[in-house]
Amino acid sequence: MSVQFKLSDFRTGEKRKVKVGEKDVVVFYMGGDRFFAFDAYCPHLGCDILKVGVIIREELVCQCHFSHFSVFDGKVKKGASKKDIKTYKVEVIGDTVHVSDNEE
Repeated sequence: MSVQFKLSDFRTGEKRKVKVGEKDVVVFYMGGDRFFAFDAYCPHLGCDILKVGVIIREELVCQCHFSHFSVFDGKVKKGASKKDIKTYKVEVIGDTVHVSDNEE
């Protein structure tokens, strides 16, 4: 499953929720062709990453209970969560951004 949209539709620092198949996914745009995509809900207690998630350096931080995850593979770095957050593959081809399940 995948979803695509236009790069020009995003502003640097913006995040938005999209559907990849049946899954809600939050996409963060860091500028240039740098995007990161994660499950929309924290694996700790299900807090909404769109509302409480921020990227600081190379970590996604869920500000609900301050779980930190690697932006590259979703592995827990520190905080309350004992489970990793699922990441999604993001490819930029021209002005089109493709978000797909890493397992495809």
